[in-house]
Amino acid sequence: MKREMIPSFAELEQHKRLIPEINPAAVMAMLNIKTVSEEIQQTILDVIQQTYHLSEGKFCTLIVLHQQGTHGIAPSMLAEKVGVTRATISNMLQRMERDNLVTIRKAQSDGRSKVVCLTDEGTRLMEEILPPHYLRVSKLMEKLTTAEQKQLISLLEKLSA
Repeated sequence: MKREMIPSFAELEQHKRLIPEINPAAVMAMLNIKTVSEEIQQTILDVIQQTYHLSEGKFCTLIVLHQQGTHGIAPSMLAEKVGVTRATISNMLQRMERDNLVTIRKAQSDGRSKVVCLTDEGTRLMEEILPPHYLRVSKLMEKLTTAEQKQLISLLEKLSA
C-alpha cells in the first residue's frame, strides 16, 4: 500500500510564510528519502515473508544472530541491535526456539545470564536466504552507478551523523 504524504512545493511555500525557517526543498528531500526507503524495504521484505514466512523482526533477529556466529549474544543486546523491546525479543525468541532456529543457553561467564545462538537449522536457513537477498538488494541499486552509490552512502551518513 503506497501512502501519498508528500506535500507539493507550493504547499510548503505557504507554510514557509508562517515559519520562514522552513526549507521546502529539505522537507521534500527528507520525505522522498522516507518514501523510497519504505518502498524498497517493503519490496525486499515481501519476498522474505512470502518465501520464508519470516516477519521483519524475525529476519532482522536472524541476521544479527548470523553475524554473531557461534559466540551468541545476550537477549538484551539482541533486542537493542534489532531495535525492539526486551519483551518483544523474548516472545520472538520463544517462537524461534520452538521452530528450531535458535537455541538459548546459559552464558559460560555467568550462569544467570543467557546467550542466544543460531541452531544448525537456523544457520542453514540464513545461508539459503542471504545470498539471494543480497542479490535482490544489488539489483535494486543497479539504477545508480557505483560512484552514485558511494555518494549516496556518504550523503546518508552525513544526514545520520
